[in-house]
Amino acid sequence: MDRQTTGLDFAVIGHQDNWANIRSLINIMRTDALEALPVSKIREVYDYIPPRAIFRMHVTSPLGMTRSGLYIETFIAPDKLTADHLRENIQKVRDAVAATYRLGIPMVILGGFTSLLLEGNIDDFREYGMAVTTGNTLTAAYVIKGIEKAVRQEGKRLRDCRVLIIGATGDIGMACTNYLKGKTKGVLLCARNRARLERFGRRIENEGHEVKWSTRIDELSGSADIIISVASSSDIGVSHLKGDVIICDAGYPKNLEEKLKDHPSVKLFHGGMGQLHHGYLFDPDYTTGFYRYPAEHLGHGCIIEVILLALENRLENYTIGKGNISEEKIEEIYALSLKHGITLAPFYNGNGLWPDQ
Repeated sequence: MDRQTTGLDFAVIGHQDNWANIRSLINIMRTDALEALPVSKIREVYDYIPPRAIFRMHVTSPLGMTRSGLYIETFIAPDKLTADHLRENIQKVRDAVAATYRLGIPMVILGGFTSLLLEGNIDDFREYGMAVTTGNTLTAAYVIKGIEKAVRQEGKRLRDCRVLIIGATGDIGMACTNYLKGKTKGVLLCARNRARLERFGRRIENEGHEVKWSTRIDELSGSADIIISVASSSDIGVSHLKGDVIICDAGYPKNLEEKLKDHPSVKLFHGGMGQLHHGYLFDPDYTTGFYRYPAEHLGHGCIIEVILLALENRLENYTIGKGNISEEKIEEIYALSLKHGITLAPFYNGNGLWPDQ
């Protein structure tokens, strides 16, 4: 397979999580002379669009170095991120990785749903000789550091809190559990696969930590002082909440906020995000149409992980498989984030920034 020389340092393979973003993206990509397409028309053709490069990304570190990357859209529809469409989605991801290889890019992050191929050991893309990562280590770091900050800000102590982790047997859920199990009053684990959940819960229990697990959120939520949601499902529901519970919604797509309108005292923030303070530019700047964050230069932890690896010239498979994220790696990648001027994102949710941000 022939390779080009583009001079790019990294690639981001991803997908959109809602049709509003897709409508904005598609219509910005079209010329101004064409009439804007409604979502109904876009749905008719979206599945047939092959993965393609959308825009370049340019990042600057306060230490003086710059790196450039490429965003490659898989065009996986947000309502097809299910097991029913697994085979066709896997093929789209493989096509996107092959496109990255042909462009001569040495390192790639598989973000959102696309990380499944690395987490599930479906494909490690070894034949391409590229470094690959899911970006889950830095995502987990931002979730954890966000929880620690929110707990302090609300006048609580982490060691006095029980934390519920929804999606506990996923890669990020396991990382958060392993990090927090000895630093909190106890961990409450929720996941859909009963057998995997019980194996993981027994392991935590055998290590001497307080733990309870269930496939039903409502059996655990009433005991939680903190809730971390890292599940990808869009049909999660929560009830029986403590009035002052702190919630970090780090799922993709975000899936809790709409269901908490009747709980105004709940402190919910969108987690797993960082803020790049010294240069984060796009060419063409399609983000003007679908950047929906309430502060400038916010980015997903998974994307920032590959940026940091590029800045450090570390062409390695930093995060692959599932259950391999250690506390040491979480601290290492978070320290690299701060080194390059990238901080935890300010607390925000669908209503905007928290009042004290």
